[in-house]
Formats: sequence, structure tokens, C-alpha cells
Amino acid sequence: MTDGTRILRTLAVPLIVALIFLFLVPKTCQKAIGSKKLRPLGAAAKTAPTDTALHINSESPDGPSARPAAWPEGLDAQRVQYLIEIDPRFTEPMTVRIPKPGMIALDPAAGDALVRAGYFQASDGGYSPAPGSSLHLIGMSEEPNAWRVPLGVRKFGRVTSVDMDAEGRAKVGFTWQWEQNDAGRAVKETQELRTGRAEFVGGGGHAWDLTALSAGD
Repeated sequence: MTDGTRILRTLAVPLIVALIFLFLVPKTCQKAIGSKKLRPLGAAAKTAPTDTALHINSESPDGPSARPAAWPEGLDAQRVQYLIEIDPRFTEPMTVRIPKPGMIALDPAAGDALVRAGYFQASDGGYSPAPGSSLHLIGMSEEPNAWRVPLGVRKFGRVTSVDMDAEGRAKVGFTWQWEQNDAGRAVKETQELRTGRAEFVGGGGHAWDLTALSAGD
């Protein structure tokens, strides 16, 4: 073997390796890089939704615009609430009678509570308004033997049931609660949730009217 042949064989191996790096390795790297670039996009499309807004699928059955399946045509929760809230039987305030001096208080709990709150003063077995109390006891009225003090008004809650009877009248159940003023909170700290019943007549092209109401005390 001549020296020239040895030199060629010695140079052949580096040349082959160089050719591999020049032509084969770049193409392999490009494929690998391309696949890596595409994978996160595909994964992101599967795992991360494009719409990130909050969607609420359920509706409140007690909202003014809600109309349950039991509602007859022309009657809904909004009209029920309106007719109940303007009825004198519902708007009548909660009051307490505080006996005047010289009168015997059969139940002094309310009078004593208003004394502790600074609205009344105990006097001769009864009570008399404290100075300036009329500024706080809005709507207080005087009777021959007592003071009538308003303690709160009814606040409508929500419709709980709707039933139709054989005569086509709508029987509606609802909740309500006393909304107390300062005097009412002095007499009793909180008021529990209460229930009531109302009856409506109408339909067939006629507006529904409130014909009966039972709210209790």
C-alpha cells in the first residue's frame, strides 16, 4: 500500500462523518424541532379552552322574571309581589302599646326594653316618652291610655309555591319577615322568617287580582 492510498483512506473517514453532519443531522434536527413546536399547540388546544368566561346554566326560580311551569297565563312572581306589597293587610305596621303613667302594664317587657334604649321613662306604674324620643320614634301616636309605637314593617321574601284549584283560582305561598326599626330592635333583636298565603282570581283576558291574604303577625 502506497503512502497516497494511506492518506486517502485516512481522510475518507472524517469526510464521511462530515457529510453525515452536513446533510443528515440538520434534517433530523429540523423534524425534531418542528414536532416539538407543534405538540404544545395541540396539547394547549385540548387542555386550555379558548372561552374562559363564566357561564351560568341555571336560573333562579324566585326572580321577578322567572315563570315556573305552575304559573297560569298572565300571572307571575313580580305581579304577586306587587299586589301583596300594596295590600293594606300587608302594609299594616307592627306596633306596641306602651301604657301611660297611672295605667297598669299587663306585659311590661316592651316598655322596659324601650326604657333601656332611652326612648321612654318609667313613671307611676306606666311610661312616658323621654325628651327628644319623638325624633327617633317616627310614627308614634298618642291614645287616651297609652302610646302606640311602631316597631317595623313587613318585608316580602319570595314565592314558595303556586297551586291552581278547581275554580281556577291561584293559591300562592310566600315568605316574609318583619323589617324592624330602632325601637323594634330594642324590643326584640331579630325576627324569624314567616310564611303567608294569598289567593288570586283572574285569567281569560282579565287581570289577576288579590282576593285573599293571610300573613299572620
